[in-house]
Amino acid sequence: MDKHNFKPGKINKCQICNSINLIEVMKLGDQPLANSLIKDISDENLVPKFPVNIIRCKDCGLLQIDYIVDQTKVYHPDYPYLPGITQTVDREQKELSDYLCKSLNLKKNDLVVDIGSNDGSLLRYFKEHGLKTLGVEPTNIARIANQKGIDTIQSFFNKEITDEIKSKNGKAKLLTSTNVFAHMSTLGDVMDGITNLIDDDGYYAFENHYIMEILDKLQYDTFYHEHLRTYSLLSLIKLFEMYNLCLFDAQIVSRYGGSIRCIVSKKERKKSERLIELLRKEKNALIDNCELTYKNFKGRVEKSRTDLMNLIANLKSHGKTIVAKSCPARAVVLLSYCGLNNKHLDYVAEQPTSLKLNHYIPGTNLKIVEDSILTKDEPDYILLLAWHLSQPIIDKWKKRGIKSKFIVPLPEVKII
Repeated sequence: MDKHNFKPGKINKCQICNSINLIEVMKLGDQPLANSLIKDISDENLVPKFPVNIIRCKDCGLLQIDYIVDQTKVYHPDYPYLPGITQTVDREQKELSDYLCKSLNLKKNDLVVDIGSNDGSLLRYFKEHGLKTLGVEPTNIARIANQKGIDTIQSFFNKEITDEIKSKNGKAKLLTSTNVFAHMSTLGDVMDGITNLIDDDGYYAFENHYIMEILDKLQYDTFYHEHLRTYSLLSLIKLFEMYNLCLFDAQIVSRYGGSIRCIVSKKERKKSERLIELLRKEKNALIDNCELTYKNFKGRVEKSRTDLMNLIANLKSHGKTIVAKSCPARAVVLLSYCGLNNKHLDYVAEQPTSLKLNHYIPGTNLKIVEDSILTKDEPDYILLLAWHLSQPIIDKWKKRGIKSKFIVPLPEVKII
C-alpha cells in the first residue's frame, strides 16, 4: 500500500494512520547512522549526520522519528550487527522458536520465513524443530547465514520477493521478524509481502521495541534512524486492520530491554486477555494522560543525561580511568546525545566475534577493541553501553576477577 511507503527526507504525517496531527516529544540532535562505523579516524569529518526528532501521533498513539534516511545507506552491505554472537539474544531466539512451535502447533516441514533474518540465528532453532526455513536479509550477512546452512535470500522484503518464494516453496505457515518490523521505510511493501506470502491458516509473529517499556525504562537510546517507528498496540491494531489482518495476542518480553511480542493471523480471532489488559494501560498513559506521560519522559531523559555527564566529569577530575563496554547500535545514540567521546572514555570494549572490532564510532573518536583488554587494563570504571544486559555482563566479568566498578547509565545512573 503506497500510503505506507515513505521516501528519504522529512516526514510530516503519521507513518501508520497518515494523520498530520503530530506533536514533538523531544529532539536528540543530529546523529550519525548507528551501524555505519568508520575504519579510519581521518574519515570522521566525512560522516553524515541526520536529525533524530521524536514525534507522537495524537490520533493513533504512534511514536516516530520525522526523518528517513535512504534505506540502502542504513542497511548497507557491510552492516555489522550479528545477534547470534550475544548469548542472551541467542537464548531469546531459542525461547521464541520454542514458544511459537508449541503455541501455534507448528508441524514438521511447515514453512517458516524470517524477515530481516540476519545471520539466521532464529531460523536455526526452527530448523532444529524440523521445520522448513528460509531467510530474507538485505545485507551481506546473508552470506554468513548461508554458510551456516540456513537458506537465505539476499534481498529487501516485498511482494516481488514473496512471489518468488511462493513459486518455489508455496505459502508460509509462519512469518517472523525480530527487531525489524519498525525499521522499513517501505512499510506498505512489507505489509503487501506479508499478506501475499502468509497461508490462510498462517501467522505473522514479531517482536519489537514497545512504547510502554521505552517510556517506563527511559530507553531514549532506541531512537535512531533504523527505528523509524515505536509502536503502541493501538497503532499496530489499526495498521493490521488496514490489511485485513488480525492482531489477536501480545505480551511483553525481555528482548532488548523490553519488547512486545505480537501474533497476527489472517483469520479473525478473539483478542487475548493479556492483549486487552495492555490496551487498557496504553489508553490510560497514551490517550487519557498523554501530556503528562511525555512531559515526564522528556524531563527524566534530560536529567539522566545531566547526571551521567556530571558523574563522568567528576570521575575524570579525580584522575579515574573510564572505558565503555559493548557497542550495540543504541550506544551511538547515548554517546552522541550525552556528548561523550575519547576525552571522557579511553575506548569501547567489544566481544572478540564482533564485526565492529577495530572500527571507530562516528562523532566520538572512540576505537572499538577486543574486550580481553579489560582484564589487562582493569580500568577504574566501565560504562555499560548495553545497559539493558547489565546484569549478565557484570556477572560475567566479576567471575573473571575484574575489580572495576560498573556505571549503568539508564534508567537512572548508578554505580555497581
